[in-house]
Amino acid sequence: MTPDFAANAPVADTATLVAARRMAAAVPLWTGCGRAAALIGLEPGVLLHAGPAFRDPAAVCAPILNAAASALVFEGLADGFVTARAMVRNGAVTLRPAQDLGVVTPLASVVSASTWLQVVADPRTPGVRAYSPLNEGAGPALRFGLAGPAVVERLVLLRDVVGTALATALAEPVALCSIARIALAEGDELHARTGAATLRLVELLRPRLAGHGEALAFLDGAGQFFLNLWMAACKAMMMAGDGVPGAALVTAAGGNGVEFGLRLSGGQGWTSAPAGVPEGPDAGPPGAPKRPRLPAIGDSAVVDAMGFGALALDAAPALRADLGAAADSVPADLGARLLLIDHPVLGRRVGLDARAVVAGGAAAPVCLGALDLAGEAGIVGRGIAWQPTACHREAVAAL
Repeated sequence: MTPDFAANAPVADTATLVAARRMAAAVPLWTGCGRAAALIGLEPGVLLHAGPAFRDPAAVCAPILNAAASALVFEGLADGFVTARAMVRNGAVTLRPAQDLGVVTPLASVVSASTWLQVVADPRTPGVRAYSPLNEGAGPALRFGLAGPAVVERLVLLRDVVGTALATALAEPVALCSIARIALAEGDELHARTGAATLRLVELLRPRLAGHGEALAFLDGAGQFFLNLWMAACKAMMMAGDGVPGAALVTAAGGNGVEFGLRLSGGQGWTSAPAGVPEGPDAGPPGAPKRPRLPAIGDSAVVDAMGFGALALDAAPALRADLGAAADSVPADLGARLLLIDHPVLGRRVGLDARAVVAGGAAAPVCLGALDLAGEAGIVGRGIAWQPTACHREAVAAL
């Protein structure tokens, strides 16, 4: 099927369409797993985080500070969480945007040298390899911006059990778009809701993981395991469309809990602006005290920038109902106004055009979890955040 460029992309220019065509032709395959030190040469004392760079170590938000502390204890670089936090604050640890190395990391999670990464490659585009950490499952987790022994224990489980088992199961690559296509028809929008995709992925892996009972038990309880893989798949497709001079296709997007940033195919670096707070329902029992929410955080914004998540709520009626007024804030025709191309496999419009955002004055939404601003309670709800239009204006002006 030849990608179809609709007439309702009014500001789409030739360069941006070339980038979108390359993106839509990519075939993201899960090809392997390994430690970040081996796969991307990540050195001890360097941590990768979501979104753009922090302007100063003192500006690091509490959830990422907690995640960094857990990672440093996990790596044996700090003897406790207090010491680890001090190392981040005083600049003894190097913090870098994960997407600068082709990595996408969820919410407040950080990637350290011993982190097990999933590799997603596009065989049609030499050199395209995107990475994401293994999803940690439910309970205490790095991505929720928590520090403590239970978080470190989960990282050890992923390193010593789950990651090594999965590495043996990938002698044959896993085609991710075929799973995503089926999951879209079964009620996933592939960001906040990935249960159908995860179920199909685990069933595909089950015979390959014979003899790895502990790893399988973990996967059976990790209802969002597909999400991190799909983040890497979206990043790989974006990378296939990157580097086209003058192209306004968004090829990087994410928040660091303070600022939201993006990069364009034809751009030279991040543009960023203060991140908005996700608005939507709270987690926990009715009547529970509301906690202030952290501004948008996580590289999972690449999923929405591809055209899923908040721009695919029509595929997930149950999620849309749960989000209520937050979902209603996303105009039904927004995807048709901002996205460039019909994907030949997924059957949906994909590819965020920054020029369309600027010309139409319509912000791009992101469907994501909300973290506790103070870094104490982990995830406190979910909702819709909006990419700052200032990022798009600055990035397009720079082209």
